[in-house]
Amino acid sequence: MNIYKTVFDTEQQGKDILVSKGVWKEVTEDGVTSMQFTNGTAAVVNIGKVVDPTKTTDPEKPVFYPGWAYDIMSSDILDFGTYEVYPADEAAHSFYGYPRNAEVPK
Repeated sequence: MNIYKTVFDTEQQGKDILVSKGVWKEVTEDGVTSMQFTNGTAAVVNIGKVVDPTKTTDPEKPVFYPGWAYDIMSSDILDFGTYEVYPADEAAHSFYGYPRNAEVPK
């Protein structure tokens, strides 16, 4: 299983790229629209905006890193180019058994 941590300029850009890469697709059934995994995708986590703890001094007014984060778990080999990140100690959460502060292998 491959783990990809990504950061896009916007949530919509991330969604569009994930759809174009065959990670997921939008499906409407009985008037209800949802995103469904495609190909080898096992999980997509919409992380969203990530708080920058080095710049946040007031928890009521967080300062965020730029961009919108998604984590993807897939058996497919995917190339996200400059949108793929390796956050190590600054990871927003643990994923697929990797501790929160672990570097996800390239």
